[in-house]
Amino acid sequence: MCSICGFFSYQKKPTSIVTDMLQKTEHRGPDAHGLYIDGEIWRSREISDLESSEMANVCLGHSRLRIVGGDDAIQPFRSCDGSLSLVHNGEIYNYQELGGLLGKDHTIADEDNDSEILLHLIEEIYDGNLLRSVQSVVKMLNGMYSFAVTDGAEVVIARDPIGIKPIYYVEEDGSLYFCSEKKGLYDVEGDEIRRIPPGKILSANKDGISMQQGVRIERPQLDIMDFDEAVTSYKDALTDTVERMLRGLSVDMVGMIFSGGVDSVLIAKLISDFGWNLRCYCVGEEGSEDVKNAEKVAIDLGLDLSVVYIDKRRLEMILPEIIESIEMEGLLQVEVAVPMYLAAKAASEDGIKVMFTGQGADELFAGYWWYKDVVSEDGFLKLHDKLWEDIDLLYDDTLEREDKVTMAHSVELRVPYLDRNVVRCAMRISPRLKIKNGEDSTRKWVHRDVAAMLGVPHYTAYRAKDMAQSGSGVHDLIRKVAEDYFEGEKVDEVEVEDKGSNYRYLNEDYGTPAMRAYMHEIAEDNESMP
Repeated sequence: MCSICGFFSYQKKPTSIVTDMLQKTEHRGPDAHGLYIDGEIWRSREISDLESSEMANVCLGHSRLRIVGGDDAIQPFRSCDGSLSLVHNGEIYNYQELGGLLGKDHTIADEDNDSEILLHLIEEIYDGNLLRSVQSVVKMLNGMYSFAVTDGAEVVIARDPIGIKPIYYVEEDGSLYFCSEKKGLYDVEGDEIRRIPPGKILSANKDGISMQQGVRIERPQLDIMDFDEAVTSYKDALTDTVERMLRGLSVDMVGMIFSGGVDSVLIAKLISDFGWNLRCYCVGEEGSEDVKNAEKVAIDLGLDLSVVYIDKRRLEMILPEIIESIEMEGLLQVEVAVPMYLAAKAASEDGIKVMFTGQGADELFAGYWWYKDVVSEDGFLKLHDKLWEDIDLLYDDTLEREDKVTMAHSVELRVPYLDRNVVRCAMRISPRLKIKNGEDSTRKWVHRDVAAMLGVPHYTAYRAKDMAQSGSGVHDLIRKVAEDYFEGEKVDEVEVEDKGSNYRYLNEDYGTPAMRAYMHEIAEDNESMP
């Protein structure tokens, strides 16, 4: 997992722009750094060694968090014939299978490095049209990624179809600047900061800057109508995905964001069954439901659990850090970020570089309570359509936030439920097998039965859904902190942009005016935000 950044410009620009981006996002990759400067590759363990007065038309930057590959696998990587150079953030889970299809004579320094294999895949197809080559390759990939590749005359940037890995850009008079986080672009002159949408490709060359289609999430047929077939197919897809995500990791231990709910416990159980050294992290107020449930199921399954307790004082101290990390101030977004931020911080302090999360299962299997209202009001076909809508919007609701709060502590987050094969399998399953009717208070039946089949205790496999911010106690703590801050003063409504399925399905009055105003106040005081 890494930070990538860079620029394309017809008028030469100082490469210090890119080293500045690397400095601002070094938390994403503190292990090594590199630059591509108009055909030359510079590498170093320290960003300061890359600082210079060089000017360039094309400059790419990379900071590495070592997860796979050897000590010398420092990007940017250059193709065998020297025509292409690449920087990559993410993981390609089927890189070994794809690498086995390479036909040309490639010199590959590290066959266990997915980023190097990715470059050789593009090189093999490259015929002078870089955009077309990247469009062909991304259709083959199963993974989470954002990457930039150049042939010296063009820069092409691609993002995975789910949108797990973020990438942002700014245009300015025909010049293009990009970075893994917005904070790397705050000081860049130009238009507003935009994101490259999931599955899209951004191209910059002599003809201008254009957004192109890359790869879409497949929309498979709804052809699994039998419950037993659904359980078997889903169990096989999920088990294979977790095994593949563990393959090739150059780490001794992995972590799990652990609430004690079925989604996180199921992944933890699979990782443990595969024999990995796993530590689970639960964050909550003392006596909160999440903590009690996590402690019980961890004992019953023999899982190593670390509990991070939170109270008003600690919450008040970390909120500015969290708002700076997630680059947004919406109440819902901040609340949900708190447990994950503290879990990643604790994991990083324990030397863990890779964590897993249960994110995505609710969108695949209709886990949230409002989905039953969709069935009651509009039927099962509409539910299926709504699930796809929420999967498509996960990058904005959730994934960019979760990437940033974990990478703030140099921890990579892996999302098994949003693996390409798992999504395809789950969305082949009839929505009638996911939720029984408009009065169903349990939901996610296929998912829960697989969990029980694989050894998750019944009391967890069929435990009622609770929101992270309420189960951990964070929502009430923020309310108390905000009320204390304003000390009974009248608080005007504050309009802040917030995204999330709560806002789409419930209303925009989530929380109290004081809570929203408090988030806005913190953001206003944060000098590192624009």
